[in-house]
Amino acid sequence: MLPSWQSLLRWKPLKTEGLRRAADGIKPLETIDLTASPDDERPVIGPLHDSNNGLYSCPICMSPLEQPVATMCGHVFCKNCLIAALIPFQTCPMCKKGVKHFIRLYT
Repeated sequence: MLPSWQSLLRWKPLKTEGLRRAADGIKPLETIDLTASPDDERPVIGPLHDSNNGLYSCPICMSPLEQPVATMCGHVFCKNCLIAALIPFQTCPMCKKGVKHFIRLYT
């Protein structure tokens, strides 16, 4: 269906002056070259460390982390431990805030 002539006569172009995005003018801290060949550098995979320079242990099973995940409140657990803890209550085992999803950590 064609628009009416009256709506075409009232048409005005969008104002584009004065519009800014939140990231305009922000300079990046570091530039990462994604064109380098994968043989040049490999990411270092290592265990998480706590502030005492020891291996970070899961607060539930008290052993080094296996498949570490973090809740949105920032607490880190083994994936299987957190899933088991979330079954009866959907709250963080440390601070009791509601947990709807968690983030997989790659170390």
